[in-house]
Amino acid sequence: MSLHAHLPEAPGVPAPEPRTLSRWGAVLALLAIVAVLDAVTGYEVSVFLLYTIPVALSTHYLGVRAGVIVSALAAVAWACADQWSGHTYSQDWILAINAFNRLCCFLLAVMAIRFVQERRAAVALRLRAFTGEVPHCMQCDKLCGEDGHWRTPAVYLSELGGAEVLPKVCPDCARRVYARAAYREQVDAATATPDGQAPQQAHA
Repeated sequence: MSLHAHLPEAPGVPAPEPRTLSRWGAVLALLAIVAVLDAVTGYEVSVFLLYTIPVALSTHYLGVRAGVIVSALAAVAWACADQWSGHTYSQDWILAINAFNRLCCFLLAVMAIRFVQERRAAVALRLRAFTGEVPHCMQCDKLCGEDGHWRTPAVYLSELGGAEVLPKVCPDCARRVYARAAYREQVDAATATPDGQAPQQAHA
């Protein structure tokens, strides 16, 4: 057993997972390779789209915050590679403006990837909610979701399925209700007195 297994961890500071560290290393290494390739090919050949690869990978596997950090690093790496390649501008602020424009493009890529991930998560939640085994109460007809909360079928369809539940009456219930109402009207008409009032029951 290693020595680190016996050392207590710092309170409130969780140790990073080895998989997270390896992903960070892979993303930063890929960003460095793209920057070197950009500097070697010179400013006449644009490899701008290659910077979106580490940005996309960091957003997908490490989260939005990591995507924003890598976007900033990619913009700085592009500016350094552009200067190292010998590209000169008439004004110094032009390089900063170009780097800012590329940063905005990287951030838009992060937002697009996040939007796609949220949509996929919503679709996956609906598929899991309406496929497989769904606990059903035999007494009150409530359904149990993945969060452990019991909901009525209408609420279940609305919250987990995203459906708009419209209150209506099915044909069977309509016929049953209307049949009872018509029967009551017939009984009342048959037992009514000539003056239109229900007959009074005789008291013992």
